Amino acid sequence: MKDYNSYISSRVLLICSIFLLFAFGISSVTEAQSTDGASRVWEDNPYGIKVTRDPSNTPLSGYNEWIASHPEKEYRVTTAKTYYNSTKDTDDRVFGIIINADLLPNIQSSIDQYQIDLAADGFTSTVYAMSGGTPDTLRLFLQNRYLEGMEGAVLIGDLPVAWYEADCWDPVEHEEFPFDYFYMDLDGNWEDMDFDGKYDYHSGSIAPDIWIGRLTASPLTYNGANEADLLVNYFDKNHRYRTGEMIFEDRALAFIEDDWSSSGWENDVARAYDSVVVVIDDYQTTAPNYSIELVADYESILICAHSSPNTHWFTTPSGNWTTLNYDEIVTLNPIAGFYNMFNCSSSRYTSTNFLGGWYIFTQGHGLATIGSTKTGSMLNFNLFYPYWNQGLTYGESFANWLTDVGNDGMAGWEICWFYGMTLNGDPTLTKSPFSAPKIALEQLPDGIYSEEYTYTFSASGGVLPYTWSIANGNCPDSLTMNSETGEISGVIHEISDFTYYVQVEDASPTPYSDLIRVDFHVNYLCGDANNDESVNIADAVFIINYVFNGGPAPVLLEAGDANCSFDTNVGDAVYIINYSFKGGPAPCCP
Repeated sequence: MKDYNSYISSRVLLICSIFLLFAFGISSVTEAQSTDGASRVWEDNPYGIKVTRDPSNTPLSGYNEWIASHPEKEYRVTTAKTYYNSTKDTDDRVFGIIINADLLPNIQSSIDQYQIDLAADGFTSTVYAMSGGTPDTLRLFLQNRYLEGMEGAVLIGDLPVAWYEADCWDPVEHEEFPFDYFYMDLDGNWEDMDFDGKYDYHSGSIAPDIWIGRLTASPLTYNGANEADLLVNYFDKNHRYRTGEMIFEDRALAFIEDDWSSSGWENDVARAYDSVVVVIDDYQTTAPNYSIELVADYESILICAHSSPNTHWFTTPSGNWTTLNYDEIVTLNPIAGFYNMFNCSSSRYTSTNFLGGWYIFTQGHGLATIGSTKTGSMLNFNLFYPYWNQGLTYGESFANWLTDVGNDGMAGWEICWFYGMTLNGDPTLTKSPFSAPKIALEQLPDGIYSEEYTYTFSASGGVLPYTWSIANGNCPDSLTMNSETGEISGVIHEISDFTYYVQVEDASPTPYSDLIRVDFHVNYLCGDANNDESVNIADAVFIINYVFNGGPAPVLLEAGDANCSFDTNVGDAVYIINYSFKGGPAPCCP
């Protein structure tokens, strides 16, 4: 890690060196792990994967428009509050909360609760109130915190935005885009070779040193949305997720549009989830079907679709397009926590009402998205999902993925695909340790007429203790359920097929429940003619007395038909004697 003076010196030295090389007619510069997106001609992607841009070619506002609307202000940063991990041991993980100074008073109570929640998860966090400044001053601030042990940070509100430019695609297009990689790689060299305010050269050690998340709500203006209100609601969701008050189904959705339906990326999602719902059929990957899946309850979603900052585009085999806009997503209020967005520009946080923002700032559930601020998105999903499955934070998983894809430097095509990747949301979140209760599905044993019946249901997940009940359906009247143990018991006096529903509810502040259907049959004990719950010589005597002496009939004639002859007679008595004393076959009533 370099200090600021050495950083400036290296920058000047690099510029002078390049000038001298060109002055002496040398046409190229070779440097280990160097990348030069602005001057390098686009290289073919060896994977041959189509980019995700939307078919309407929506124009994007660039650096000049951003600077015009965000003039530079005087830089100031203050330490607002440090909250220590309650264990206060040497394993504390240090995390920074950098927040726009003007915004902080409006969400102070939410930030207080956030720090308490972070401490419960092993983080010591410090709030820094920042105003003004440039990307360089923010990066220098992060460098100093990194030297003090900071592992990651979240940027809340309007803070300096770094921009990168590169020549990409075929035919070549010049792209400029906001990027947070600049704040993650703190010891690499970032250069603006043409001095136009946009970085275009990256060299040295290019691996991320910290992980960064961004909570930028000011561009979200739909329906009169207010930045502070959106953030207060976000941190409320964050708290409920951390404490188990908000639980998702432990499963993922892989919704992969036509151009990538043969990619096999759903198998990479399965590296983190045992249950993955896959939608890849060209006729099924439409906006209406995606809308249905958005409210079906998933912890994680991989959405692969052509997109702009505001709209997803889905094609059909006939060539028609269906779309899903940001305002429709707000209205749907999706039931999912984490999104991996293989979409062009959907996470461009400088664009008004950008999709990656609305996914996490909807009223109900969203927590974090990983996506791109430009054309291009994540590839090598097989590197990302195992980290997420290991219990690493979303930020760590993302930073590790970025380290892995750049472990041998970044080729020109990799710059174009990956440099706009960013994480919107809280980067400290992990896969939930909580889950909704799930009743174990087992085949219940049949009941026996007039015998005591006992069966105990079991469940996993949720918050103990459970509360059990028979919800509805046709259950034998004589059976009752213990609400605390899940045991159902009683003596059954009916022979029939029954269908009823059993429900379990957990002890969460907002209880979660599961409901299963029970198909249950009550039979009789074959050969038990005298209804004493056993089969022996007494039943043979009972049948003989019934047949020859006019004695009482078996309570259930079918139970006396031990040899399946569809009649109760002396042959059944002989059959029972043979079974009881000579090892003959067991009664086989019809």
